This record gives sequence, structure tokens and C-alpha cells, in this order.
Amino acid sequence: SLDSICHLAAPRKAAIHKLIEGRVRRKLLVPVKLDGAGKHLHWAAPEALESPPPAPPDELIHILSPFDPLIIQRKRTRLFFGYDHVFEAYVPRDKRKFGYFALPVLVGDRIVAALDLKTDREKGRLLQQQWTWIDGAKDKALKRRIEDTLDRFERFQLAR
Repeated sequence: SLDSICHLAAPRKAAIHKLIEGRVRRKLLVPVKLDGAGKHLHWAAPEALESPPPAPPDELIHILSPFDPLIIQRKRTRLFFGYDHVFEAYVPRDKRKFGYFALPVLVGDRIVAALDLKTDREKGRLLQQQWTWIDGAKDKALKRRIEDTLDRFERFQLAR
């Protein structure tokens, strides 16, 4: 969408819209309608719509920062994933739903959990403050897979 492309660059909207229109005329982009998008227009390359991409053998798990572009553009995140992330560091403790610095967990094409983690640099560990399942995603096998990813995430974050 134009809003997504021009996130934090609103003055560029007119120029970007002209570029998109030119690509639509040349059939490099086609308009697509997304349920729930309202009047916001979206575009895709025609080849992206010809057939769905093959599913990976195992759904990949990503632990995302609340500042990841996928999360920070809240309208897009809500439209694509039905998830509305709120950065709760500025929310009073008793009103927080996911935790002070919750990290959304993307599995395949679903956000399934939010993990509030804190770094204990002295002990070289990530501390799990809170684990919140999103929309009934709770599943023991999935939790084990997320925990395995958390182990790798911890090693990466703490440069171990």
C-alpha cells in the first residue's frame, strides 16, 4: 500500500503514487483487494499472484523486535496477521497485556505469541518475564520449537 511504502516519509506519497501508476500501466504491478483493507489500495507483481509459493517443510520461527518494520507498521500488521502490537514500556505495569518489552513470535504466517524478555548481562542469560499466547495458539510441540529458537536467539543476542 502507499501508506506502507511511504511509512515515515509522507511527503513522498505523490511521487511514489505516480511511480506505482506507471508500473500499473506497464502491467508490472496489478491492483489487489485485501479483505479488511477498506479503501487502502495494494499492488502486487502479476507473477506473485499466479500461484501460491510452496510451503517450507517446517514453518520458520522468527522472534521479532517491537521495532521490526513488520511490527512497527501497525495497520499492516493488523491487516496481514490480525495482531495489534502495543509497545508497553510506556504503559503502566498494571495495564500491560504482553509485558514491558514484548517480542512478537512469527511462526510461518501467524503471530502466535508475545514474549517479554529481559537480558541479565552479568549471568549471560535472557530472562523470560512473561509468555503470552495469541489467539489460542497454545500447543506443547509449538512451545518446544519456540524454546529451541529462543536458545539460538539468546546466543545471538548475547554474542555467545
